[in-house]
Parts: sequence; C-alpha cells; structure tokens
Amino acid sequence: MPSTSETPVSRKRRLQKERVERHRQRRFDGGRLDLGIIDQTCLHCGVRFWLCEKDRNSSLSSPRFAMCCAGGKVRLAPVLDPPPYLLDLYTSSCSEAISFRKNIRAYNGILACTSFGANIDESFQGQGVSNFKIHGQIYHRVGSLMPDEGQKPVFVQLYIYDTDHENSNRLHVMRDLNAEMLQNLQNMLDTSNPYIQNFRQVRDLLQNDADSAEISMRIFCDRSNDARRYNAPAASDVAAIIVGDGYEVEPSNRDIVLNLRDGTLQRISELHPSYDPLQYVLLFPNGDDGWHLDILLADNTRINTQRDTVTPMQFYSYRLQIRPGNCLQRAGRLYQQYVVDQYSKIEQHRLNYLRFNQSSLRLDLYKGIADAIHADDRDADDRDAGDIGQNIGRRIILPSTFIGGPRQMYQLYQDAMAIT
Repeated sequence: MPSTSETPVSRKRRLQKERVERHRQRRFDGGRLDLGIIDQTCLHCGVRFWLCEKDRNSSLSSPRFAMCCAGGKVRLAPVLDPPPYLLDLYTSSCSEAISFRKNIRAYNGILACTSFGANIDESFQGQGVSNFKIHGQIYHRVGSLMPDEGQKPVFVQLYIYDTDHENSNRLHVMRDLNAEMLQNLQNMLDTSNPYIQNFRQVRDLLQNDADSAEISMRIFCDRSNDARRYNAPAASDVAAIIVGDGYEVEPSNRDIVLNLRDGTLQRISELHPSYDPLQYVLLFPNGDDGWHLDILLADNTRINTQRDTVTPMQFYSYRLQIRPGNCLQRAGRLYQQYVVDQYSKIEQHRLNYLRFNQSSLRLDLYKGIADAIHADDRDADDRDAGDIGQNIGRRIILPSTFIGGPRQMYQLYQDAMAIT
C-alpha cells in the first residue's frame, strides 16, 4: 500500500520496480519461460519484437531495439511478395498446402538452379521439432547449360533440355512429389523468376538453331548501378545471353559464366548476389538479391569510421526479422536450411577477414608460433635437418574474439575454472 506522503520521485521508482517484478513473474510463471505478447516495434524499420529482446542499455519503459537495423543504419529493399499461388500454399490450411509445407525442401531442391552441397546430419529421426544440422562447409554449384552426351539433365539444365518432358524428368529424380503441384510451381516460376526466364530464352534459341554451339550465359555480379531499389528485377538486369564467342562483352571476374557444354561444375561465390535466389527459388520466386559487397549503409553513415557497407550479419539480421507480409518464416524446413546456409556464409566472411588481415591484427605475436619454433629446436636432435620447421608453414591464427575458435573456448574454460 503506497504511503500518502509519497513523493513523485519515490512513486516513479516504486512503479518502475513493480513493473520489473511483474515482468519477471510473467516470464517464469509455473517454471515455463513466458515471453508475453510480441507487441514491441522498432521505431526505424517496423520489426516486431518481444520486450525481452530489447537493447540491454535501454529501459523497460522506453525500450530500444538494435539487432534488426543497427539503429536505422541498415535499410534494405523489402522481400517482394510471392505470387498468389505460392502465397496460398504458405498460408492455407488445406491438405495440399500442408503437404507442400511438409515436403518444401524437396520441391525447392528439384526446382533449384544450383546444387546444395553439405555434410547434412540426419541422425535425428524423432517426433519432436524438426531441425537442420550440418558439419563443415556449405557450397552451391552449377554446371553447364546442357548435359553432356549420355547424361541426364539436372538443376538448371532441366529448364533448357527436353522441356516437353520437364515435369516427368523432375519426378524421375523425386518420385513422391505431387505432379500437378510441381507443374503449377514451374509455371509460376516461368512467369515471375528472371533467372528462369533467361534459361527459357536459351531453350528457345536452341530450338530455333539446334546446331548452335556458341551460346553462353553471364550472370551479373555488379549491382552498384541499379537505382531501382524496390522494383522486381527484370531478366536483362540479372543475366545476359551471349551468342557467339562473347568477346564483345566486358568481362568481370565475379560474374558467373555458364557455357553450353563443358562438363565441369563451378562453385558459386558467397559474395555473389545470385547465391541465394538461384538456390532458394521458393523463398525468392521474384529473384530477390542476397547479400553482396555493394550494399551501402543508410544515408552514407559509417560504423567505426572505417566501413560504409552492410556486412552479411547485418543483412541477414535485417532480413530474418518478423515483419508484416514477410513469408520467409512460413517456409518451415526450407527456412531452417536457409538460416543455416546464411550463418555458414557469415562465418566464412569472418574467417576470410581474419585470413587477409593477420598483419593488421598483429597475430604473428601470438605465442603459438613461438611454441612451434621452440618445439622444433627441442626435437632437432631427434629428426633430420630437413624436417626442422615443417609444421610452421602459413598459419592462420583465430583470436579469442572469434566465437567457437580454440582460443575463445580456452578462455571460457579458464573463466569456468576461476568461478569454481
């Protein structure tokens, strides 16, 4: 019961304390974590949050959120709305839509333009929440536009080769899919996806000139001159079909070049904006770009006075948030694969930074290299002279700030031992 002589300052403190106590009781009521209602909104980008996700430096009465757009520094084009047919499959409760969402990874895999390579851990076979776990690195690969003689078409080749039997060719790879639904998804992508429209143009060129052997496709990497930020990309914006030797086209070492037949597989760089839409055609049916090096921070702002571009972590932190009309979270198991794929990309970007900035980080002063040299000196009497220093080579040192690295794990171990 508040005192009648309570001052305004003490009353404000009491109400704040009661608010915090109610918040704690609500979260841990009955031994279960209750996050309450998702009723908070970022003032900069409109993302919805729970109150417990606020910035630790902000108060409960005036919460601020920074994990989405870094306080307004990151502004990205919204993901384009999916076509009505796909939107209905994502949101409907009919049996066809439920079957689609259950098998969405299979549908996306058979319609994707690139292959998904990873050591997938499928040891979990229980009835609990689905999960997607990998070991090692993820890579996307793409082959030539046409299969070699005697080979069956796969991935992008299915959009060009023997398209009169395209649906049956896909069902030969995965037999448990709904043929009618698969055909409807193909028709939808023919209409909305700019990459697939380019592949269909290659098909038409080959049908009109079956003897042509000098057709290739160049998928552009440069996005720095695209001023139409919120428009759906056109087929000519993302790729060019080259008829002839291609010498008149200015080359770029980051573009993806697909030859007609060369029998080789090339790996898609995670720096390429087409890395995501070529693989996740059911998440980005309109060909929305993924992260690339030319995305600038909002209003030419800089972070730490050194960087004016958006990092992969900032890009996917922005894209994965809950927003009105965002259907990414409805993709179920395909969404899980997408999240794991992008986290792998973020980790690779961090490792590349450490690899190419060893001198600026002064990692040559770490004790590990000195230990390796001293070990060689101690064991020199037991080995041939030619073997001295064989374990040094070019060593990449991961500092303790790299999450999951050996130095960070050892630091956590030391902290745990200090506590106990």
